[in-house]
Amino acid sequence: MENKLRFITVLTLYLFALSLFFAGNAFSFDGKSGWWYTPGKDGTGVSVEIRGNTAFVAMFTYYDDTGLPFWMSSAGTVERNVQDRQGTSDVFTGVLNYWTGWPLGSSYSAPKSFRFGTVKIQFFSDKDAKITYTIEGFTSGSGSKKKDEKEPDIFEAKLAKFMDDVSPGNLDSRDINGWWYDPNYNGMGFFMETRGGTTFMTWYHYRSDSFPWWWTCAAQFNPGDNSFSCDLLEWQGGSSIGADNYKKPAPSTVGTASFSLNSDGTANLSWNGNQYHLQRFVF
Repeated sequence: MENKLRFITVLTLYLFALSLFFAGNAFSFDGKSGWWYTPGKDGTGVSVEIRGNTAFVAMFTYYDDTGLPFWMSSAGTVERNVQDRQGTSDVFTGVLNYWTGWPLGSSYSAPKSFRFGTVKIQFFSDKDAKITYTIEGFTSGSGSKKKDEKEPDIFEAKLAKFMDDVSPGNLDSRDINGWWYDPNYNGMGFFMETRGGTTFMTWYHYRSDSFPWWWTCAAQFNPGDNSFSCDLLEWQGGSSIGADNYKKPAPSTVGTASFSLNSDGTANLSWNGNQYHLQRFVF
């Protein structure tokens, strides 16, 4: 009897310690992470994932008045509970980079990043934010080359949570929300948020002239589902985030993507005969 009680006590303590371990290591999606956009000005977005006090951010937008898709990224720290005349907010600041890389579907070559400006995002709550970014111009290996600015250098826009508006409901509790990438194609990324049984994903890659390009897709993806298929959309004719004269972009279909989760937490994405082996991007 004494040995049995000792065994039960040890087992209870072990299970308690194990529960603490898993509780401390459970996936947690920061409330300020996810898709942000400017209500009433669809066609652009800001993808944000925050881990601790570090954030990795990308903006899908358009280049100047050409209306061509263009994306930029930034990584940096989040300063908590900053007080100023606008109130208290969590503030992300970082250098804004653009990238050049291999055209999608061609042989891989390492991408290059170039400083393009700076960005600041003030998170007043999990649903209310403001972005301010400055465009300095393109750079090249031989030095700096300023672009012919037809819009102000400094852009500003109010942001709201996209998925809260288009698919309100609970966030999928699995570790699928945020950044994904294929280690064999470093420099290309996927951002996903799944809420209310709907997933929205943007694919950041490169066009034929090696400049940044992006596509989006949306699909039904309920908790417990392990796969989905969606029409990939390419958007053109839009305006930059925060531009004075908003232009609504128009989509065109570039094929169907199929996404499937694996039991080990990785995923596969298939498009146009190509398959990418994805894993969560941990920064």
